[in-house]
Amino acid sequence: MDFIYRGLAVVSSLFLVWGVRGANESTPHTPPPRSFTALVEAPRALSVAPTTTVPATAHCPQWWGLAVEAGWHADSMPTLDYVIWRESRCQPGAHNTTLNRDKSKDIGLTQINDRSWCLPTRYYPNGYLQTIGVLDTVGCEQLFDPLTNLQAAKALYDYSQETQGDGFAPWGL
Repeated sequence: MDFIYRGLAVVSSLFLVWGVRGANESTPHTPPPRSFTALVEAPRALSVAPTTTVPATAHCPQWWGLAVEAGWHADSMPTLDYVIWRESRCQPGAHNTTLNRDKSKDIGLTQINDRSWCLPTRYYPNGYLQTIGVLDTVGCEQLFDPLTNLQAAKALYDYSQETQGDGFAPWGL
């Protein structure tokens, strides 16, 4: 029985070497898919170190790991990547103060509208994002923080998914 285990170990070793070197040295080497762990402006301790495979076509790969930490599911990442690119060109300090007719402002990576989501309203006297616990102060300045912005965007996605059946409706997708 011992010779069977030794034989399996030898065969396994051969497959490992064969897989690393390739069956034929002329076979082109395909690099493994890029893997990204959260990268933010300042180092941030992760509660769980999410690793997400980021496609080479991603517009904002630097935010994928942080988005997973913020609660985004891997299936939503390509669309979220597009939203971040379209809305802020991957810049967490993006601040639209001029394009809205109602003089509201759009803030951060996902350009969350202040009037709709974080300023006091008749139904949410402290603001919607404050009421559900994403923001802890009245006002929207916390949305410039990439993690907070991605958590807020996830909350808006969940709300829209529940009420409209389309999580990305707030971004017009």
